Formats: sequence, structure tokens, C-alpha cells
Amino acid sequence: MRRILLFAVAVLVAMLISSELSLSLPLFGVGPDLVVLVVTAFAIGERPRQAAIAGFAAGFFRDMLLSTPAGLSALAYAVVAYIAAMLGVPRGVGPVVGTFAGATFISQLIYGLGAIMLGQEIHASPLPRMLLVTTAYNALVSPLLMPLLRRVVRAETSPIGSMD
Repeated sequence: MRRILLFAVAVLVAMLISSELSLSLPLFGVGPDLVVLVVTAFAIGERPRQAAIAGFAAGFFRDMLLSTPAGLSALAYAVVAYIAAMLGVPRGVGPVVGTFAGATFISQLIYGLGAIMLGQEIHASPLPRMLLVTTAYNALVSPLLMPLLRRVVRAETSPIGSMD
């Protein structure tokens, strides 16, 4: 119960910080997606089903707060959380950053393609830039957030805290 409450608070804080960084420190007009980092951190070492449910809940909450199509972030985060849980616990800094970068890329790809297919007023031309910049942004930010993210991950299975 405590872990779920901590996850919910971390998702809310990540949403607030992501929106602030998108406004104050955008790279090429794109900001980070810190929620996917929290979802991925939670999913590492978790059962795939619980990870997907947590990812779906975080994405659905994000969709309800933003003017995005309902369910798109929920789908993207659920898929990413499921994959991260299936991959298991990465060992070392490189694999951890790679896991977060891959999760960001996959979630942004699912979200971007879903928005285009749903006929939103989004054009496909900025999609590659959004994918690369958001992935790079999250890859740069994830080592800074690892001490905080390890609190979301179980301490006994977390290589994030040990930094082999």
C-alpha cells in the first residue's frame, strides 16, 4: 500500500515537473516526459500485470489532466511498463539509462502514432524530432533522478541504488 501511494505521489510530482521543464527549459521546443521514468522505475522488478496496471493508471491520470485523447498515454505507459517488467532488473548505470531511454522512445512512438492515427491535429513531420529530443532529454535527466527513482523501486531488487 505504501509503495502504491509513493508511486501515485511520484507520478503527480513528475507531471508537475515535466510541465514546468517543458515551459522553462525546452530543447528544440520539446520537454521531458518524467512520468515515463517513474512508470519504468516502478515496473522494474514488478510483475508484468501489476506494472501494466500501474502504467495504465498513470497514463489515464495524465490524459484526464491534459487535453490529450483519453487513453493514449494510458496505452503507451501500460505497454512500456509491461515491457520493462518483462525485461527484469538491469545491472549497472548503462543498462539502467538504456532502459529509461528505450522506455521513453517506445512510449513517445506509441503516443505519437496513436495521435496521428486518431486524426488529431498533429502532423507526422515533428514526430522524429519529438522522439529523439524527448528520449535524449530523459536519458540525460535519468541519472540525476536515480536516487529519487530508487525509492519507487523495491530496495532489495534495485540496481539503481547500488550502481554496480
